[in-house]
Amino acid sequence: MVTHQIPGTARYDGTILPFVEAVKEITNGRLIIEPYGADILFPTNDSFDMVKNGVVEMGAIYTGFWTGKDPVFALGGGTIPGDPITGFDEHFYRSDQLEPIMNKAYEKFGIKNLGAFDYAPPEILISRTPIESIEDFKGKNIRAAGVASQFYGELGASAISLSAPEIYTGLQLGTVDAAEYNDFLVNGEMGLDEVTKYVIDPAIHVGPSTDKELIVNPKAWEELPEDLKAAVYVARDKVRYESAIAYGVESKKAEAAWRDNPDIEFIELPEEDIKEMRKIGFELVLEYKEESGLSKEYVEEYARVLNELGYVEEAETLGYQE
Repeated sequence: MVTHQIPGTARYDGTILPFVEAVKEITNGRLIIEPYGADILFPTNDSFDMVKNGVVEMGAIYTGFWTGKDPVFALGGGTIPGDPITGFDEHFYRSDQLEPIMNKAYEKFGIKNLGAFDYAPPEILISRTPIESIEDFKGKNIRAAGVASQFYGELGASAISLSAPEIYTGLQLGTVDAAEYNDFLVNGEMGLDEVTKYVIDPAIHVGPSTDKELIVNPKAWEELPEDLKAAVYVARDKVRYESAIAYGVESKKAEAAWRDNPDIEFIELPEEDIKEMRKIGFELVLEYKEESGLSKEYVEEYARVLNELGYVEEAETLGYQE
């Protein structure tokens, strides 16, 4: 199994390792999954085709890496600019409601999707230079992936593609002015607080999301007996639960440490700019309705879920009607 996360961070040690250990324990050693972190076997961006072609049997990877395959992958996992959803309960409910659409998307390309793997708190935007208003995004080079690349482009910034291990050096050398990656906890574990001067709050691009979808090679999956397939799902759900609790609490603790760091300044964007950025984000989401049949279906179902959860105004903005 490959993942985009780095060994030694909570998103790897707190999810990938417990998952493979749970599978081993539940199956009494009949099914062993060998994990590999970011870029160890091959570049993360190649993982889609490597799983599809059976070079590796499984991946636990963020869907935004596959935007070039179908636009729906840019929205998968809840990486939706302007998203009002909060907390892991609403997030996983949305994930379960939208999973059938993501299953169809992966199936279209010859991959089996096993659904949301774990919980990711809202990402943060870290920067070498002050960004104090929506106007300050213009001309900046920002590390971003998936739909975030387009979102920051709409704000006048240039999106730069960097894999996780490259972000530290990118900020250190000034290859990028700012970067959006994970939450306070994981970014701190990666040492990104050492090369960060400013945290721009809030990062409008994404609220709580699925850090990894669990995908498998269909042939390898079908060769497993039913009880081993069930064990994989049980282990997945164990990681969902543990990540939702651990990340939610530990990320808050990590944020406190970042705020106590005298070398880092937190900048709160003006309320009117936040409102405008959310509007831009939803306009971008609406554009996705025209990009593919699957992305249209995804946006419409997402709008229905927002309405069901009480985000009526946001749902109507996306075209939802009773």
